Amino acid sequence: MLYFFVKSWAKILCPLFFSGFKVINRKNIPRKGAIIFAPNHQGAFMDAVIVGSFTEKPVSFLTRSDIFKKAAMPFLNALNMRPIYRIRDGYDTIAKNEEVFKGCFEMLAENKKRLLIFPEGNHDTNFYLRPLQKGTSRIAFGAREFIDEDLKLYIVPCGINYFSHRHPAKVILNFGKAIDVDDFMPIYKENNLNGHQELKNAVEDGMKSVLILPEKTDDYELRKSFVFQQAHENLTFEELREIAKGEIGEIRKPTRNAFTRFLVYFFSILNFPIYLGLKKVLSIMKDKAFYISMKFYVGCVLTFFWWIILYTVGALTLGWKFGLLLICASLLFLFARKTLIGYTN
Repeated sequence: MLYFFVKSWAKILCPLFFSGFKVINRKNIPRKGAIIFAPNHQGAFMDAVIVGSFTEKPVSFLTRSDIFKKAAMPFLNALNMRPIYRIRDGYDTIAKNEEVFKGCFEMLAENKKRLLIFPEGNHDTNFYLRPLQKGTSRIAFGAREFIDEDLKLYIVPCGINYFSHRHPAKVILNFGKAIDVDDFMPIYKENNLNGHQELKNAVEDGMKSVLILPEKTDDYELRKSFVFQQAHENLTFEELREIAKGEIGEIRKPTRNAFTRFLVYFFSILNFPIYLGLKKVLSIMKDKAFYISMKFYVGCVLTFFWWIILYTVGALTLGWKFGLLLICASLLFLFARKTLIGYTN
């Protein structure tokens, strides 16, 4: 129940939180068969929420094992998270992956849930795709040999295209064409290493096709600033891909005059405790990849409790209608401030 509660609220809140939120090519997700989602990993645990909230069947997430503390285990299990062990966690922990993988195979065989794994193996705030690890192909081939041969198994590349990793700017979630694992079984049975390499190459190509800026170039920093600027937020994925391939043009950074700055401060007054709490939390975050995730989660929690306080104060002073009015005013002030601030990468 916790999973469906979080998913339902995330589905509502994501379009409200980001200045633009678009899901495209959902038709590429096969309606039948077992599915492994393979998204890029730029926004820490926000990535799993974005993909998992906009697919039909429940999604189980492979997550780094170091977050699975005893106190958090019931919560993480309820959210369909499964630990994945890495060499950095200690060589003695790697053997535990066999049990985790078997659980994934059994889940895919039941065809009641989808699996999500980040092929890059870790997160980073670069917009381009980083080298893929072998985990995705290993799970795919293992699952293909475990589940019934009549049940199709697909890998669906996913592109999570953030405009900013620090601010709730535009996001485009793009689903790529499904990869049929059966197509790679003959070469895998002939030579395991070649099979892994071929499937990994196919997943890499699929993931690059759903990213706006898929590769690192010599002029990457300049090209990134040009493509992901606020002036381009109204463009479609195809248009953004096109300008990402072309010549670098003018980079127009948002500017705020004295009146605009005054309006930003004015629209901050009613929700000042929320911004103060966020500032405190973000000040201790060293990894920038967690910024957008923490703004979403902490912001949602703080806003919820702040609205309870506003409603209580309003209802006790001038009645319940005034309490609701304060909540509506708070929401309007949040949107107005977000629109005025703009962002830079």
